[in-house]
Amino acid sequence: MNASLEECVITSRYLRRDQRYYIHEYKRGHEETVDVLFVQDGMDYVEHGEILPTLETILENTKSHHVVLVLVPPSSSEERYHFYHPKGKQHESYVQFFNKELLRDIRRRFTSNGKTLRKIGLLGDSLGAAVSMGIACDSPESWSHMLLQSGAFTDFHGVKVRNLQKTDWFVYQVVGRGEESVIYPLTGETLPILSFNRILHNQLQSITDTITYCEEDEQHLWDFWRRDLPRALNYFIDTNTKGERDEHNV
Repeated sequence: MNASLEECVITSRYLRRDQRYYIHEYKRGHEETVDVLFVQDGMDYVEHGEILPTLETILENTKSHHVVLVLVPPSSSEERYHFYHPKGKQHESYVQFFNKELLRDIRRRFTSNGKTLRKIGLLGDSLGAAVSMGIACDSPESWSHMLLQSGAFTDFHGVKVRNLQKTDWFVYQVVGRGEESVIYPLTGETLPILSFNRILHNQLQSITDTITYCEEDEQHLWDFWRRDLPRALNYFIDTNTKGERDEHNV
């Protein structure tokens, strides 16, 4: 495990077990506000996405910043499916765990030290992006930013978004044009990821004024998400206030 990561354990009533997660803090200056990014597939983002050096490179020239990564890893590919997929046996429990236990635990950790949580975001790839959308839709007022890489969305997520009122979300959404027929190895189902991202992008425009949407000539691979990560993290770092909002479509 990376030495800069702090291992934490939370006893979850919803998951009916102890859940491990990891925290990485980057502090420069004496900021009273904290920006927190929750990362699905947390250790994959460390090992394959190179998220720690990427974040530090982005922030090394800032005068003052306090950013916290909360890295949440599933213990196996089977658990990942049941947590992240809408048809998973523990999907609803995982969403409740995130909104009612983990987020509250992180809030308490920093507000008890006099800090204010300014931005609270979600980052995920594939099913990790999909469950991030589900988490945000379940408690839209709790989240400010969503970084969605190649989200494996379904009609389930479209219905969730259509049922929402206007939000203050900042959404970064990227997908590869080569991701129209992605086979999920655990179930064998074919995921039309490109089409569903286009559909969801259109639906999101009705509930938020700030969306950055990008399509790239890429496949459903970690190499794509790793290379895209600096742009996604910069979006999280740079979008600060409602007054700075603009829509960018690439």
